[in-house]
Amino acid sequence: TTQNNLLGTSSIKTYVFSRPLNLGSKGTEVSELQKRLIILGVYSGPVTGTFGQLTKTAVKKLQAKYKLEQIGSVGPATRKILNGVI
Repeated sequence: TTQNNLLGTSSIKTYVFSRPLNLGSKGTEVSELQKRLIILGVYSGPVTGTFGQLTKTAVKKLQAKYKLEQIGSVGPATRKILNGVI
């Protein structure tokens, strides 16, 4: 949609998460994670590319929403959710 394009989120939906992410992870994949968590309504913090406490809390919220163990890191089951498999 136009709103997605204005927000720069049109490419986020096609981003495929492929590696484990946890507290201390850094880089593009973490930035994409933070953007996806914003879209999913569980994160309202800044997009920094650093997996800190705010990101960990948001991942736990996502995991709770999908009835996963709330470990706060991104493993295979959480990646399936992020990648739209579930």
